[in-house]
Amino acid sequence: MISIEKLTKTYGSKSIITNWHFTFENGKIYGLIGRNGIGKTTILKCMSGLCEADALKLSTDAGDVSDRDYLMRNIYYVSDEPVYYNDLTLKEHLWLICKVENYQKDEAERKINELLRHFHMAEYLNYYPTAMSKGTLQRMMIMIAFLRQDENLLFDEPFNGLDPVQLQQALVYCVQEKAKHCMIISSHDIESLEEICDEFLIFKPNEIVSVTGKIDREHVNRMIGESYA
Repeated sequence: MISIEKLTKTYGSKSIITNWHFTFENGKIYGLIGRNGIGKTTILKCMSGLCEADALKLSTDAGDVSDRDYLMRNIYYVSDEPVYYNDLTLKEHLWLICKVENYQKDEAERKINELLRHFHMAEYLNYYPTAMSKGTLQRMMIMIAFLRQDENLLFDEPFNGLDPVQLQQALVYCVQEKAKHCMIISSHDIESLEEICDEFLIFKPNEIVSVTGKIDREHVNRMIGESYA
């Protein structure tokens, strides 16, 4: 669970968001939809401590955790620009996360093997990031996110670079794991979001609107006032 109060962020004279309140519940997947530059990434980065808000009161199941260091340690953010170590293989990346997260060896092996099977990544175990395609790197980052013990996972355009088969793998796994997490996904792929999300936040020019139920591209275009491609 993530409860947001009074979130305000400006860049110079430009107001990105002002006094925003919202509660993201556990066991749900939320989709963020809006045109480029409207503030979706900024909000995710403020929530995860990667960007300092002008004002923010944030709480999780652990209580008031607005301290940026805590947010960066306990709310995991995944962007479409993978962050990795060039000198570590896929296998070494996965085991490093398990070590940081204090997995027992048997549990680490079980979870890693589950992810490798689901995402069809076993053949890349000994690959270094520089030898991986964009889609393979993105799958590695998604796998790392689900190795984390964080309840709250924030994904910023996580489907970029995935082919249709890889995309379906990611969607299925998100749904499979959603009971364990609060997931927030920003994406231009409305059809994929509609397939997995329980609730949508539509970023209009001066308002963020919560929508449940079915949405479509035409509906979104009407709400945000422009073509959403």
